Amino acid sequence: MVITCIACGFGSYQGEEYQKEIDYTKEPVTITYLTIGDKPSNGRTEEVVDELNKILIKRVNAKLDIYYVSWDDYLNNYNAVLDSGKVSLDLVGTGSDWLDAWPNAISGNFLPLSKEMLQKYCPRTYTNVTSAEWDKCSYNGNIYMIPENEYTQWINHGFIYRKDIAQEAGIGKISSWEDLDKYYKHVKKNYTGMIVWDEDGKTTIHTLGYLMSKQKYAPIYELSTYGIWGAYYDDMKTIVSPYYTGDEFVEFARLMKSWEELGIWRRNFKFVEDNTEEFYNGYTSVVQHHTQKYFTEIKPTMNVMKPEAETDFFWFGEENNNLIKTSILHGAMAVYKDSKNPERALMVYDIIRNDQKCYNLMRYGIEGVQYRINKNGTLDKPSGYNSERDSVVLNYWWGRRDEFEYKDSSYAWDDYYELIDTYDRNAYEYPWDSVPFSTEEINLEMEPIIKVFDKYLPAISYGQYDITPEEEVALFRQELKEAGIEKMTRKLQMILDSY
Repeated sequence: MVITCIACGFGSYQGEEYQKEIDYTKEPVTITYLTIGDKPSNGRTEEVVDELNKILIKRVNAKLDIYYVSWDDYLNNYNAVLDSGKVSLDLVGTGSDWLDAWPNAISGNFLPLSKEMLQKYCPRTYTNVTSAEWDKCSYNGNIYMIPENEYTQWINHGFIYRKDIAQEAGIGKISSWEDLDKYYKHVKKNYTGMIVWDEDGKTTIHTLGYLMSKQKYAPIYELSTYGIWGAYYDDMKTIVSPYYTGDEFVEFARLMKSWEELGIWRRNFKFVEDNTEEFYNGYTSVVQHHTQKYFTEIKPTMNVMKPEAETDFFWFGEENNNLIKTSILHGAMAVYKDSKNPERALMVYDIIRNDQKCYNLMRYGIEGVQYRINKNGTLDKPSGYNSERDSVVLNYWWGRRDEFEYKDSSYAWDDYYELIDTYDRNAYEYPWDSVPFSTEEINLEMEPIIKVFDKYLPAISYGQYDITPEEEVALFRQELKEAGIEKMTRKLQMILDSY
């Protein structure tokens, strides 16, 4: 049976392929998709988009265009683009834990979507999202995002290190921060040509990693990437901030000060180089990144460049088995507030997400040019492939599906499965997806608190101050108090209690 939508002039088979009643005499509608990434310049991405558009024009008389927000200062630039309204956008890649999805939804940057609208224009996706999952995408009765609920990924961070050096130091496998401290001291003493950890002095995710390692802390990522507030696993009904209370943050500050005095990183961050490339070339002993990066890129590359290194991964929370599953809103898709064609945008998204051919173009490129499927059924690069000449950047991370993914032959799958075996035994669901913490009022009142974090946390995370750690943390906490952290904690507690 064909269900026809009078308002927009097209029909669809319920749960099957769209049958369009679109006026093809008109110019195709352009749907602009925003993603994070550096815009490519080799021309190959445009070739892939051209192939995709041949299909989209036939099926929904629409073309896809890509707008890139560069990785450099990406969050500020992302928010600036959405706030300005100066860029014509339709589909916006977003995430609750790294791309301010809820602040943008609540401030009006995302179009509210009804279930009826999604059923009409995005039917296949709609049927594959449960009611409970739609609730996690909703605020005040409106849906603001489409979740990436059919894809398994692990983006928990940690340190990728040289297991051969760890064994030489008498550690074996690093499984605690105490092991890491011993490892760093061994490298500093015995590898004079290495910078132990060539970090930029800006990244502070290891701070939260330490706090999650010392207690089973579940941060509320929607409120801040710092993970300022959350709850401890043994009392999930009480909102706390381990930065403001408790001893763990003071202990962390002491450790970072000792690393600064030891010279674990450069004293002048202006001279920092690419830490990952240095790791490949033996100039540094660790890389801080997440599980996906470890097994998809860094481990396989090190197996080629330094097979004797026996690269391994120490994940944050490993010492107390504190591991939270990735939220289904980590990679979500939204419709922009000023989209001129929101219905057609949803139709395009539904095709990209659910049609294998279109999905492959968005995820992998053109078969025979960017990838091939070998006799083992896994993905690898065609003969003669050159990354500078042939690579593409579509960065479709906002609706991936396990069912459509190819297993890349270059990844370190044995290491991945070993990790996943541990993860599956210990991981728990992200607890805060559907709790409405991130309101407009809360976001506004958080601003002075975030400013205090911006001021103090990089210095504390790299021990770069002239007083004792205890004194520096006391100053930090005093300014947090003056900025209203206690009042904010009470408000968040009220939201949780009422929820």
